[in-house]
Amino acid sequence: MAEANFVHIKTESMEPHKKCSIHSCEQFKRLVRQMERKIQDFGGSLWKIKTNNIQAVKKYNMNLTEKYKQPTMVNWYDPRQLYATALKAMVSGTFASYADNRELQAALDPEKKSIDCSTDAESKQKLDEIWIDYVSDTGDGFNSTYTVADLVAQSLKVTLNSDYSGDRIADSANWDLPAGQLLILGGDQVYPTPSMNEYDTRFKIPFSAASKKHQPDDKINRKMFAIPGNHDWYDGLGNFIKLFCQKRRIGNWQTLQKRSYYALQLPQNYWLWAIDVQLNSDIDQPQKDYFQEIAFKHMKHGDQVILCTSEPAWVYKVIHRKDESYKRLKFFEQIFITEDRYGCTGGKKFKLVATLTGDLHHYSRYEEHKKTSEGIEYINHLITAGGGGAFLHPTHNLPQTLTGLDEKNDPILRNTQFKDPEMKACFPTKKKSRKIANQILRFPFNNVVFWVTMTAIQLLLAWMLQSTTQYQELNFMQQLADVHSFGGLFSVVFDHLFLNPPVLVICLAVIAGMTVFTDSNSGKRNYQWFGALHGLIQLFSMFLFIWLFSWINISILAIKSDLVFFLVYVVETLLIGGLAGSFIFGLYLWFSSLFLDIHINESFSSFGNPHFKNFLRIHITPDGNIAIYPIGIEKVVTNWKQEGNGENLTFNSVDKAQYYLIEPPIIIKNISK
Repeated sequence: MAEANFVHIKTESMEPHKKCSIHSCEQFKRLVRQMERKIQDFGGSLWKIKTNNIQAVKKYNMNLTEKYKQPTMVNWYDPRQLYATALKAMVSGTFASYADNRELQAALDPEKKSIDCSTDAESKQKLDEIWIDYVSDTGDGFNSTYTVADLVAQSLKVTLNSDYSGDRIADSANWDLPAGQLLILGGDQVYPTPSMNEYDTRFKIPFSAASKKHQPDDKINRKMFAIPGNHDWYDGLGNFIKLFCQKRRIGNWQTLQKRSYYALQLPQNYWLWAIDVQLNSDIDQPQKDYFQEIAFKHMKHGDQVILCTSEPAWVYKVIHRKDESYKRLKFFEQIFITEDRYGCTGGKKFKLVATLTGDLHHYSRYEEHKKTSEGIEYINHLITAGGGGAFLHPTHNLPQTLTGLDEKNDPILRNTQFKDPEMKACFPTKKKSRKIANQILRFPFNNVVFWVTMTAIQLLLAWMLQSTTQYQELNFMQQLADVHSFGGLFSVVFDHLFLNPPVLVICLAVIAGMTVFTDSNSGKRNYQWFGALHGLIQLFSMFLFIWLFSWINISILAIKSDLVFFLVYVVETLLIGGLAGSFIFGLYLWFSSLFLDIHINESFSSFGNPHFKNFLRIHITPDGNIAIYPIGIEKVVTNWKQEGNGENLTFNSVDKAQYYLIEPPIIIKNISK
């Protein structure tokens, strides 16, 4: 049989045996027969499997040798992308209500065990220190994702951001930071949807290549842990489970968790808890049972907890009027960490010293003042570090003080704060964020497909109005060519709207669509009226250009040929009308972001800024303290050159990423001792 009829498969968990050597391994045969679902890369030894499925084999072998294509940032305003993502979100949200994958995980893994990261795997000796990296919201464009992965995989020498203007404590010329022994992924490991191909292309390959590049003969047993964000949930968590919960290797990182949530025992009486809040929903009962058992059986009173969650609930509580995520987070904290409100931890109470999250693709840190039952005051650092590779989010909309987190009439949120949390740092700065927001005005050129879509809507509107008057003495455009005032324009348009119900429906749909599109959950008040105004302006623009082009083509150019008229009109609409409609949309987003504090996602996703990334490097020190180093990447590398393919794929560049400490190290004193 020809070489093309063999599949090259890797395995890590199986030793070579005679059955496989004569091509009778049933597991591999089943994998070959299921070639439409990409064969998993098990890593390890190479096998040749004989099969008659020639087309599938050719496809798989081609995937091994073809050149990797570096993905670009997701274009969120491509209508095809919007439809596909919306469909995934709708389906996953619907089925998650009836079949919660988290409950299935608990059924398949009845043991409620923590993962011990406080002991050296080889010597079995207790560790007195550990280095941890925290990355969230990665797996988007290659340049930004790989730049972050490249820095995470290596030891760094960092200096303080020269623009930092806050309090300076224990400043140093530079800090030497070893690469983390643990890599914590804080959610949204892939965009836009969690197909295995997207995971491979946007996450696995960049992180694996970076790891092997900087740690080719790594003797350190590096571990990777992850919690899912909303984008990981869009397939019901199926591919997330395959990638992160089945003990696979990604580069030199080993995954160990069995569920989408976990508890890590760290040195010096520290614990890291990571929770799965699904698609902005309640924490499920099996997950509560898991953390209750960890707290009740394995932790000591006064232990200190770093909590990882997939959304900055403290920010959403303030900027989103209807958000309930903060209440759910506080409920979890009070029951299992800080208060033992219902006796779930056997009277033990722990100190929540840091809460880490992503979802917002920037860096911010608030200080939440807390007090133990013994009256000891301490700080819970509320850190958003969602700069792993996805498009930048603004910081100029962030409140300086998080007011309104307490609610007197709510038993969960009553008296949770004796001082409103204050922002201590953000990246980029609010001033830079406002400057970056001006890139929204390039909306048509950043979203050409949307521009073409606006053109198509205008052409459809003009065609419907023109076709229904084709056999009248003067058709619609000829009537417009004789109009010389806005009053005349409105008169002609209204006459035809009420005589042409389908056109009226389209016009009402434009207004309704822009109204519904309005971010009515953010900002100081409901701005849906502004969305309706935007819809009216879009309609006025459409009819204005129909009038203008009709007047030019009939009265000025005197075009007689229907074909020439049609071609000229299409070009005019594309280059002027569609451009104007797309620009008006961008102008709406720009104004909303800078002056109304709404459309946080929609405004900055429109231009997909790959720069201003960030991640955390965390050190639990031998003296029992924690030092958190927030590393900001002001400019990512944009010209990575790739060499090799498959397992030997590497990326290099003569350029260097511009990175530094966003603020001085955040020191957390161990008050449990």
